[in-house]
Amino acid sequence: MNPKVRLNISEQLDDLSLSGKVLEDTLSSLGTINSIFGNHRQLTRSVLKYCSNKKYKENIHIVDLGCGGGDSLRYLSKQLLQKNINASYTGIDGNPKSIEFAKKNTPHQNSIQFLVADILSPTFEIPECDILISSHFIYHFDNQKLADFLKKIQPKNVKHIIFSELYRSPIAYFLFKIASRLLPISEMAKKDGLVAIQRAFTKKELEMIIRQGNVEDYIIRKKPFFRMIATLDLPS
Repeated sequence: MNPKVRLNISEQLDDLSLSGKVLEDTLSSLGTINSIFGNHRQLTRSVLKYCSNKKYKENIHIVDLGCGGGDSLRYLSKQLLQKNINASYTGIDGNPKSIEFAKKNTPHQNSIQFLVADILSPTFEIPECDILISSHFIYHFDNQKLADFLKKIQPKNVKHIIFSELYRSPIAYFLFKIASRLLPISEMAKKDGLVAIQRAFTKKELEMIIRQGNVEDYIIRKKPFFRMIATLDLPS
């Protein structure tokens, strides 16, 4: 891989017509990856920290962009419930079959709803929410479109954004290439994972894009397993 340049190719999972066992196995695999490599934990810690600072305990609406099979929202909802934080959740994904999978695997979770929408479409409208989260998704935007996206959502009463993303690194690429052989994940997840690392932003690139998106109050922290958590507070 070339660490200096973001790769500009699609993953197999980007095919919004994908369905069947191949899709379901890959969505299950992504849930496994999110659990093993800390995405669930890091995302939840960031949400809990924000809720604690703002003293939020009820009527919080959290939207997950690119929710896939819904594993992050299921984990997050359980953790917040244990902390006596009452929240409602909306997961959005562009593949109708992914949303079907998410609904099927989210039983008795009346606080979680799932919607089908093409997030990358210029006509996409974000539901009003307190916290907007996204994991391993924003690299689907090019730099300018992500900056424009941040500008677009600022009038929507979104108070806080949390991006949980990998950062581009040749070490991450080669370690995942080795580790994926040992993990109980699908072949598509293995191949797409390597592509995703090459498509990812560096910390410096993401900082520049956030500033271009007219967001001044933000922090990006590097975490274990080549992850970065970007937290953005939007002007009210």
